Amino acid sequence: MDNKEYFINKVIEIAQKNVVTGRGGPFAAIIVKDNNIISLGRNQVTSKIDPTLHAEIDAIRKATKKLNTIDLSSCSLYSSCEPCPMCLSDILG
Repeated sequence: MDNKEYFINKVIEIAQKNVVTGRGGPFAAIIVKDNNIISLGRNQVTSKIDPTLHAEIDAIRKATKKLNTIDLSSCSLYSSCEPCPMCLSDILG
């Protein structure tokens, strides 16, 4: 299994757990840098009553905090689905 396949399987696993726990649907995202998972995000729109708390946004917030930078251009984002326009604009900068 190559790294991309590993990371997409990981994000699907996280999304499935999100469904089982009832936290916000089958949506998850991870940020990867240098073949290491830097952060993971889960959709928490309904559980936290925050319409901006999509999985990608959650992962991006955590990654920027962990790396202490707003520049994630050296990272890759893996998502369990196609990002919405809000998340896509954050990813593309």
